[in-house]
Amino acid sequence: MIDTNSINESQLPMIPRKPNGPLPRVMLFTDTFERGGTERQFVRLVRGIDRNQYDILIACLQRCGPLLSEVESLGVSIVEFPIDSLYNFKAAKLFVQLVRFLYREQIQIVHAFDFYTSVFAVPAARVAGVPVVLASRRELLNLRTPWQQRAIRIACRLATRVVVNSRAAGCDLYSLKSGSRRRIEVLPNCVDLHEFKPRLSSGEIRRELSLSPRSIVIGVVGNLRPEKDVETFLLAARGILNAIPSTEFLVIGDGPEGNKLKWLVDDMHLTKSVHFLSERSDIPDLLATLDILVMSSYTESFPNAILEAMAMGKPVVATNVGGIPELVEEGETGLLVPPRDPKAIADRVLSLCQDSPRRLQMGRAARARVESHFTVQDVTARLEDIYVRSLREHFGSA
Repeated sequence: MIDTNSINESQLPMIPRKPNGPLPRVMLFTDTFERGGTERQFVRLVRGIDRNQYDILIACLQRCGPLLSEVESLGVSIVEFPIDSLYNFKAAKLFVQLVRFLYREQIQIVHAFDFYTSVFAVPAARVAGVPVVLASRRELLNLRTPWQQRAIRIACRLATRVVVNSRAAGCDLYSLKSGSRRRIEVLPNCVDLHEFKPRLSSGEIRRELSLSPRSIVIGVVGNLRPEKDVETFLLAARGILNAIPSTEFLVIGDGPEGNKLKWLVDDMHLTKSVHFLSERSDIPDLLATLDILVMSSYTESFPNAILEAMAMGKPVVATNVGGIPELVEEGETGLLVPPRDPKAIADRVLSLCQDSPRRLQMGRAARARVESHFTVQDVTARLEDIYVRSLREHFGSA
Protein backbone atom coordinates (compact mmCIF):
# COMPACT_ATOMS: atom_id res chain seq x y z
CA MET A 1 0.00 0.00 0.00
CA ILE A 2 1.26 3.49 -0.83
CA ASP A 3 2.15 5.66 2.15
CA THR A 4 -0.20 8.63 1.94
CA ASN A 5 1.84 10.63 4.45
CA SER A 6 4.63 11.30 1.98
CA ILE A 7 5.04 12.10 -1.67
CA ASN A 8 8.72 11.12 -1.70
CA GLU A 9 9.46 9.02 -4.72
CA SER A 10 11.27 6.50 -2.52
CA GLN A 11 7.94 5.66 -0.84
CA LEU A 12 6.40 4.42 -4.07
CA PRO A 13 6.34 0.64 -4.56
CA MET A 14 8.79 -1.02 -6.93
CA ILE A 15 7.07 -3.29 -9.43
CA PRO A 16 9.12 -6.22 -10.78
CA ARG A 17 9.39 -6.40 -14.55
CA LYS A 18 8.74 -9.44 -16.69
CA PRO A 19 11.92 -11.45 -17.27
CA ASN A 20 11.14 -12.23 -20.91
CA GLY A 21 11.86 -8.88 -22.52
CA PRO A 22 10.58 -5.31 -22.73
CA LEU A 23 6.85 -5.91 -23.02
CA PRO A 24 4.49 -2.93 -23.03
CA ARG A 25 3.65 -2.09 -19.41
CA VAL A 26 -0.09 -1.78 -18.89
CA MET A 27 -1.77 -0.43 -15.75
CA LEU A 28 -5.40 -1.51 -15.40
CA PHE A 29 -7.16 0.73 -12.88
CA THR A 30 -10.33 -0.22 -10.96
CA ASP A 31 -12.22 1.28 -8.04
CA THR A 32 -12.45 -1.85 -5.87
CA PHE A 33 -12.80 -5.61 -6.11
CA GLU A 34 -16.42 -5.80 -5.01
CA ARG A 35 -18.85 -8.15 -6.74
CA GLY A 36 -20.34 -5.50 -9.05
CA GLY A 37 -20.84 -5.70 -12.79
CA THR A 38 -17.87 -3.48 -13.64
CA GLU A 39 -15.60 -5.31 -11.24
CA ARG A 40 -16.56 -8.71 -12.68
CA GLN A 41 -15.82 -7.43 -16.17
CA PHE A 42 -12.49 -6.08 -14.95
CA VAL A 43 -11.44 -9.44 -13.51
CA ARG A 44 -12.50 -11.35 -16.63
CA LEU A 45 -10.41 -9.11 -18.85
CA VAL A 46 -7.40 -9.20 -16.52
CA ARG A 47 -7.55 -13.00 -16.65
CA GLY A 48 -7.84 -12.96 -20.43
CA ILE A 49 -5.08 -10.54 -21.45
CA ASP A 50 -2.06 -12.34 -22.94
CA ARG A 51 0.81 -12.08 -20.42
CA ASN A 52 3.27 -13.01 -23.15
CA GLN A 53 2.37 -9.77 -24.93
CA TYR A 54 1.79 -7.35 -22.04
CA ASP A 55 3.38 -6.70 -18.65
CA ILE A 56 0.26 -6.19 -16.53
CA LEU A 57 -0.11 -4.46 -13.18
CA ILE A 58 -3.26 -3.53 -11.33
CA ALA A 59 -4.09 -0.26 -9.59
CA CYS A 60 -7.10 0.34 -7.38
CA LEU A 61 -8.63 2.99 -5.16
CA GLN A 62 -9.59 0.53 -2.42
CA ARG A 63 -7.89 -2.85 -2.06
CA CYS A 64 -10.96 -4.69 -0.84
CA GLY A 65 -13.79 -6.89 -1.99
CA PRO A 66 -14.54 -10.58 -2.58
CA LEU A 67 -12.89 -10.57 -6.02
CA LEU A 68 -9.52 -9.45 -4.61
CA SER A 69 -8.34 -12.97 -3.81
CA GLU A 70 -9.08 -14.03 -7.38
CA VAL A 71 -6.91 -11.23 -8.76
CA GLU A 72 -4.15 -11.93 -6.23
CA SER A 73 -4.11 -15.57 -7.33
CA LEU A 74 -3.12 -14.43 -10.82
CA GLY A 75 0.26 -13.27 -9.50
CA VAL A 76 -0.26 -9.70 -10.75
CA SER A 77 1.19 -6.77 -8.80
CA ILE A 78 -1.52 -4.63 -7.16
CA VAL A 79 -0.95 -1.00 -6.16
CA GLU A 80 -3.45 0.95 -4.05
CA PHE A 81 -4.07 4.70 -4.29
CA PRO A 82 -6.67 4.97 -1.50
CA ILE A 83 -8.52 8.18 -2.22
CA ASP A 84 -11.81 8.58 -0.38
CA SER A 85 -12.79 11.74 -2.23
CA LEU A 86 -11.72 13.55 -5.37
CA TYR A 87 -11.93 16.91 -3.62
CA ASN A 88 -9.47 16.86 -0.69
CA PHE A 89 -5.75 17.33 -0.04
CA LYS A 90 -5.19 13.59 0.32
CA ALA A 91 -6.40 13.08 -3.25
CA ALA A 92 -4.01 15.79 -4.44
CA LYS A 93 -1.06 14.08 -2.74
CA LEU A 94 -2.00 10.73 -4.20
CA PHE A 95 -2.38 12.34 -7.61
CA VAL A 96 1.28 13.48 -7.38
CA GLN A 97 2.31 10.01 -6.26
CA LEU A 98 0.49 8.45 -9.19
CA VAL A 99 2.20 10.80 -11.64
CA ARG A 100 5.62 9.89 -10.22
CA PHE A 101 4.80 6.20 -10.18
CA LEU A 102 3.70 6.17 -13.83
CA TYR A 103 6.80 8.08 -14.90
CA ARG A 104 9.24 5.97 -12.92
CA GLU A 105 7.71 2.63 -13.91
CA GLN A 106 7.59 3.66 -17.60
CA ILE A 107 3.94 2.71 -17.95
CA GLN A 108 2.94 2.77 -21.62
CA ILE A 109 -0.81 2.17 -21.29
CA VAL A 110 -3.13 3.35 -18.51
CA HIS A 111 -6.63 1.90 -18.79
CA ALA A 112 -9.12 3.33 -16.26
CA PHE A 113 -12.22 1.14 -16.03
CA ASP A 114 -14.83 3.29 -14.31
CA PHE A 115 -15.93 6.81 -13.41
CA TYR A 116 -13.69 7.59 -10.43
CA THR A 117 -10.58 5.97 -11.86
CA SER A 118 -11.08 7.80 -15.16
CA VAL A 119 -11.42 11.18 -13.41
CA PHE A 120 -8.44 10.47 -11.14
CA ALA A 121 -6.00 8.54 -13.33
CA VAL A 122 -6.49 9.96 -16.84
CA PRO A 123 -5.20 13.48 -16.00
CA ALA A 124 -2.33 11.97 -13.97
CA ALA A 125 -1.34 9.77 -16.89
CA ARG A 126 -1.34 12.77 -19.21
CA VAL A 127 0.88 14.74 -16.83
CA ALA A 128 3.23 11.74 -16.58
CA GLY A 129 3.51 11.52 -20.35
CA VAL A 130 1.99 8.04 -20.66
CA PRO A 131 1.71 7.29 -24.41
CA VAL A 132 -1.73 5.61 -24.36
CA VAL A 133 -4.42 6.70 -21.90
CA LEU A 134 -7.84 5.03 -21.98
CA ALA A 135 -10.90 6.33 -20.14
CA SER A 136 -14.04 4.20 -19.78
CA ARG A 137 -17.77 4.77 -19.86
CA ARG A 138 -19.86 1.88 -18.56
CA GLU A 139 -23.08 3.73 -17.78
CA LEU A 140 -25.16 6.47 -19.34
CA LEU A 141 -24.49 10.02 -18.25
CA ASN A 142 -28.04 10.54 -16.98
CA LEU A 143 -27.08 8.63 -13.83
CA ARG A 144 -24.47 11.27 -12.94
CA THR A 145 -24.83 14.74 -11.45
CA PRO A 146 -24.11 17.75 -13.69
CA TRP A 147 -20.72 18.18 -12.00
CA GLN A 148 -19.86 14.52 -12.54
CA GLN A 149 -20.93 14.75 -16.17
CA ARG A 150 -18.55 17.67 -16.69
CA ALA A 151 -15.75 15.82 -14.90
CA ILE A 152 -16.04 12.67 -17.00
CA ARG A 153 -16.29 14.68 -20.22
CA ILE A 154 -13.03 16.44 -19.34
CA ALA A 155 -11.37 13.08 -18.60
CA CYS A 156 -12.60 11.70 -21.91
CA ARG A 157 -11.24 14.73 -23.81
CA LEU A 158 -7.85 14.15 -22.20
CA ALA A 159 -7.82 10.42 -23.00
CA THR A 160 -6.19 8.92 -26.06
CA ARG A 161 -9.30 6.80 -26.53
CA VAL A 162 -12.57 6.26 -24.70
CA VAL A 163 -13.71 2.67 -24.22
CA VAL A 164 -17.49 2.30 -23.94
CA ASN A 165 -19.43 -0.91 -23.42
CA SER A 166 -22.26 0.08 -25.77
CA ARG A 167 -22.94 2.42 -28.67
CA ALA A 168 -25.50 4.12 -26.44
CA ALA A 169 -22.78 5.05 -23.94
CA GLY A 170 -20.66 6.38 -26.81
CA CYS A 171 -23.50 8.57 -28.05
CA ASP A 172 -23.41 10.40 -24.71
CA LEU A 173 -19.92 11.61 -25.59
CA TYR A 174 -20.44 12.73 -29.19
CA SER A 175 -20.47 16.34 -28.05
CA LEU A 176 -16.72 16.05 -27.47
CA LYS A 177 -14.63 18.24 -29.75
CA SER A 178 -13.27 17.18 -33.13
CA GLY A 179 -12.44 13.55 -33.71
CA SER A 180 -14.65 12.25 -30.90
CA ARG A 181 -16.23 9.46 -32.93
CA ARG A 182 -12.84 8.20 -34.08
CA ARG A 183 -11.57 8.05 -30.49
CA ILE A 184 -14.53 6.09 -29.11
CA GLU A 185 -14.08 2.31 -28.99
CA VAL A 186 -17.05 0.02 -28.33
CA LEU A 187 -15.96 -2.93 -26.20
CA PRO A 188 -19.02 -4.87 -24.99
CA ASN A 189 -19.23 -6.74 -21.75
CA CYS A 190 -18.28 -10.40 -21.90
CA VAL A 191 -18.81 -13.72 -20.15
CA ASP A 192 -16.55 -16.65 -19.48
CA LEU A 193 -18.71 -19.53 -20.63
CA HIS A 194 -16.84 -21.89 -18.31
CA GLU A 195 -18.33 -19.95 -15.39
CA PHE A 196 -21.86 -20.39 -16.69
CA LYS A 197 -22.34 -24.07 -16.09
CA PRO A 198 -24.61 -24.69 -13.10
CA ARG A 199 -23.22 -26.85 -10.32
CA LEU A 200 -26.69 -27.97 -9.24
CA SER A 201 -29.69 -29.04 -11.26
CA SER A 202 -32.72 -26.81 -11.59
CA GLY A 203 -34.65 -29.27 -9.43
CA GLU A 204 -32.07 -29.09 -6.64
CA ILE A 205 -32.11 -25.27 -6.66
CA ARG A 206 -35.91 -25.24 -6.66
CA ARG A 207 -35.98 -27.52 -3.64
CA GLU A 208 -33.44 -25.30 -1.86
CA LEU A 209 -35.59 -22.22 -2.55
CA SER A 210 -38.89 -24.00 -1.81
CA LEU A 211 -40.13 -23.45 -5.35
CA SER A 212 -42.64 -25.72 -7.02
CA PRO A 213 -40.99 -28.11 -9.51
CA ARG A 214 -43.74 -27.34 -12.04
CA SER A 215 -44.17 -23.59 -11.76
CA ILE A 216 -42.82 -21.08 -14.25
CA VAL A 217 -40.12 -19.02 -12.54
CA ILE A 218 -39.43 -15.45 -13.62
CA GLY A 219 -36.59 -13.42 -12.19
CA VAL A 220 -34.87 -10.08 -12.04
CA VAL A 221 -31.16 -9.82 -11.19
CA GLY A 222 -29.22 -6.72 -10.15
CA ASN A 223 -28.49 -4.08 -7.58
CA LEU A 224 -31.79 -2.79 -6.22
CA ARG A 225 -31.24 0.85 -7.18
CA PRO A 226 -33.93 3.28 -8.43
CA GLU A 227 -32.86 3.09 -12.08
CA LYS A 228 -33.43 -0.69 -12.09
CA ASP A 229 -37.14 0.07 -11.54
CA VAL A 230 -37.92 -3.28 -9.94
CA GLU A 231 -41.20 -1.73 -8.82
CA THR A 232 -42.42 -1.99 -12.42
CA PHE A 233 -41.38 -5.66 -12.45
CA LEU A 234 -43.44 -6.29 -9.31
CA LEU A 235 -46.47 -4.50 -10.76
CA ALA A 236 -46.11 -6.72 -13.83
CA ALA A 237 -45.93 -9.75 -11.54
CA ARG A 238 -49.38 -8.88 -10.21
CA GLY A 239 -50.77 -8.99 -13.75
CA ILE A 240 -48.98 -12.24 -14.59
CA LEU A 241 -50.34 -13.92 -11.46
CA ASN A 242 -53.88 -12.93 -12.42
CA ALA A 243 -53.43 -15.04 -15.56
CA ILE A 244 -51.20 -17.84 -14.21
CA PRO A 245 -51.56 -18.02 -10.40
CA SER A 246 -48.84 -20.68 -10.02
CA THR A 247 -46.06 -18.43 -11.39
CA GLU A 248 -43.20 -17.67 -9.00
CA PHE A 249 -40.80 -14.72 -9.01
CA LEU A 250 -37.22 -14.22 -7.81
CA VAL A 251 -35.68 -10.85 -6.96
CA ILE A 252 -31.92 -11.55 -6.88
CA GLY A 253 -29.80 -8.74 -5.51
CA ASP A 254 -29.59 -6.16 -2.79
CA GLY A 255 -29.51 -2.39 -2.58
CA PRO A 256 -31.12 0.80 -1.28
CA GLU A 257 -34.57 0.01 -2.72
CA GLY A 258 -34.81 -3.37 -1.00
CA ASN A 259 -37.04 -2.44 1.93
CA LYS A 260 -39.33 -0.32 -0.22
CA LEU A 261 -39.82 -3.21 -2.64
CA LYS A 262 -40.57 -5.66 0.16
CA TRP A 263 -43.22 -3.29 1.51
CA LEU A 264 -44.74 -3.08 -1.97
CA VAL A 265 -44.88 -6.88 -2.18
CA ASP A 266 -46.65 -6.97 1.19
CA ASP A 267 -49.13 -4.29 0.08
CA MET A 268 -49.98 -6.24 -3.10
CA HIS A 269 -50.24 -9.54 -1.17
CA LEU A 270 -47.51 -11.18 -3.25
CA THR A 271 -45.38 -12.57 -0.44
CA LYS A 272 -46.20 -16.21 -1.32
CA SER A 273 -45.13 -15.73 -4.94
CA VAL A 274 -42.20 -13.27 -4.79
CA HIS A 275 -38.95 -14.41 -3.19
CA PHE A 276 -36.17 -11.95 -2.28
CA LEU A 277 -32.77 -13.66 -2.38
CA SER A 278 -30.47 -10.72 -1.59
CA GLU A 279 -26.95 -10.79 -3.08
CA ARG A 280 -25.81 -14.25 -4.19
CA SER A 281 -22.58 -15.75 -5.50
CA ASP A 282 -24.30 -18.70 -7.24
CA ILE A 283 -25.79 -16.68 -10.09
CA PRO A 284 -25.34 -19.41 -12.76
CA ASP A 285 -27.35 -21.88 -10.64
CA LEU A 286 -30.10 -19.32 -10.07
CA LEU A 287 -30.24 -18.37 -13.75
CA ALA A 288 -30.52 -22.05 -14.65
CA THR A 289 -33.63 -22.19 -12.46
CA LEU A 290 -35.36 -19.31 -14.27
CA ASP A 291 -37.62 -19.74 -17.26
CA ILE A 292 -37.50 -16.04 -18.18
CA LEU A 293 -35.34 -13.11 -17.08
CA VAL A 294 -36.92 -9.65 -16.90
CA MET A 295 -34.99 -6.37 -17.01
CA SER A 296 -37.25 -3.43 -16.12
CA SER A 297 -34.60 -0.65 -15.92
CA TYR A 298 -35.37 2.79 -17.31
CA THR A 299 -31.70 3.37 -18.16
CA GLU A 300 -28.93 0.87 -18.95
CA SER A 301 -25.73 0.79 -20.95
CA PHE A 302 -24.99 -2.93 -21.33
CA PRO A 303 -26.41 -4.98 -18.43
CA ASN A 304 -24.49 -8.02 -17.25
CA ALA A 305 -27.68 -9.65 -15.97
CA ILE A 306 -29.07 -9.96 -19.49
CA LEU A 307 -25.77 -11.14 -20.91
CA GLU A 308 -25.40 -13.80 -18.23
CA ALA A 309 -28.99 -15.00 -18.58
CA MET A 310 -28.45 -15.35 -22.33
CA ALA A 311 -25.27 -17.32 -21.62
CA MET A 312 -27.45 -19.72 -19.64
CA GLY A 313 -29.85 -20.07 -22.57
CA LYS A 314 -32.68 -18.00 -21.11
CA PRO A 315 -35.03 -15.70 -23.05
CA VAL A 316 -35.25 -12.11 -21.88
CA VAL A 317 -38.03 -9.55 -21.63
CA ALA A 318 -36.34 -6.17 -21.28
CA THR A 319 -36.94 -2.48 -21.65
CA ASN A 320 -35.99 -0.91 -24.96
CA VAL A 321 -33.53 1.60 -23.47
CA GLY A 322 -29.85 2.47 -23.78
CA GLY A 323 -27.69 -0.38 -25.02
CA ILE A 324 -30.19 -3.19 -24.35
CA PRO A 325 -31.29 -3.38 -28.03
CA GLU A 326 -27.61 -3.93 -28.93
CA LEU A 327 -27.77 -7.13 -26.90
CA VAL A 328 -31.35 -8.39 -27.15
CA GLU A 329 -32.58 -9.07 -30.69
CA GLU A 330 -36.31 -8.45 -30.71
CA GLY A 331 -38.21 -11.65 -31.43
CA GLU A 332 -35.03 -13.71 -31.69
CA THR A 333 -33.30 -13.77 -28.30
CA GLY A 334 -35.94 -11.90 -26.33
CA LEU A 335 -38.67 -9.30 -26.35
CA LEU A 336 -38.39 -5.53 -25.86
CA VAL A 337 -40.90 -3.31 -24.08
CA PRO A 338 -41.21 0.41 -23.27
CA PRO A 339 -39.82 1.52 -19.88
CA ARG A 340 -42.15 1.99 -16.90
CA ASP A 341 -44.89 -0.09 -18.52
CA PRO A 342 -45.86 -3.03 -16.28
CA LYS A 343 -48.70 -4.09 -18.57
CA ALA A 344 -46.34 -4.41 -21.53
CA ILE A 345 -43.97 -6.54 -19.45
CA ALA A 346 -46.83 -8.73 -18.22
CA ASP A 347 -48.25 -9.22 -21.72
CA ARG A 348 -44.91 -10.20 -23.26
CA VAL A 349 -43.93 -12.46 -20.37
CA LEU A 350 -47.31 -14.20 -20.62
CA SER A 351 -46.81 -14.71 -24.35
CA LEU A 352 -43.65 -16.68 -23.54
CA CYS A 353 -45.18 -18.51 -20.60
CA GLN A 354 -47.91 -19.80 -22.91
CA ASP A 355 -45.53 -20.85 -25.70
CA SER A 356 -42.90 -23.23 -24.38
CA PRO A 357 -41.34 -24.08 -27.80
CA ARG A 358 -40.82 -20.41 -28.58
CA ARG A 359 -39.34 -19.81 -25.14
CA LEU A 360 -36.86 -22.65 -25.60
CA GLN A 361 -35.94 -21.53 -29.12
CA MET A 362 -35.25 -17.99 -27.90
CA GLY A 363 -33.06 -19.39 -25.16
CA ARG A 364 -31.02 -21.39 -27.69
CA ALA A 365 -30.66 -18.32 -29.91
CA ALA A 366 -29.60 -16.25 -26.90
CA ARG A 367 -26.84 -18.70 -26.01
CA ALA A 368 -25.67 -18.81 -29.64
CA ARG A 369 -25.49 -15.00 -29.76
CA VAL A 370 -23.29 -14.91 -26.66
CA GLU A 371 -21.04 -17.62 -28.10
CA SER A 372 -20.66 -15.62 -31.33
CA HIS A 373 -20.13 -12.12 -29.96
CA PHE A 374 -19.57 -11.84 -26.21
CA THR A 375 -17.12 -14.47 -24.97
CA VAL A 376 -14.21 -13.32 -22.84
CA GLN A 377 -11.82 -14.63 -25.50
CA ASP A 378 -13.39 -12.54 -28.28
CA VAL A 379 -13.73 -9.38 -26.20
CA THR A 380 -10.19 -9.66 -24.79
CA ALA A 381 -8.86 -9.98 -28.33
CA ARG A 382 -10.73 -6.78 -29.23
CA LEU A 383 -9.24 -5.03 -26.20
CA GLU A 384 -5.73 -6.11 -27.17
CA ASP A 385 -6.40 -4.79 -30.67
CA ILE A 386 -7.26 -1.40 -29.15
CA TYR A 387 -3.95 -1.48 -27.26
CA VAL A 388 -1.98 -2.40 -30.39
CA ARG A 389 -3.60 0.26 -32.58
CA SER A 390 -3.17 2.92 -29.90
CA LEU A 391 0.53 2.12 -29.42
CA ARG A 392 1.14 2.08 -33.17
CA GLU A 393 -0.65 5.38 -33.57
CA HIS A 394 1.51 7.00 -30.88
CA PHE A 395 4.90 5.61 -31.81
CA GLY A 396 4.22 5.69 -35.52
CA SER A 397 3.66 9.42 -35.30
CA ALA A 398 6.50 10.02 -32.85
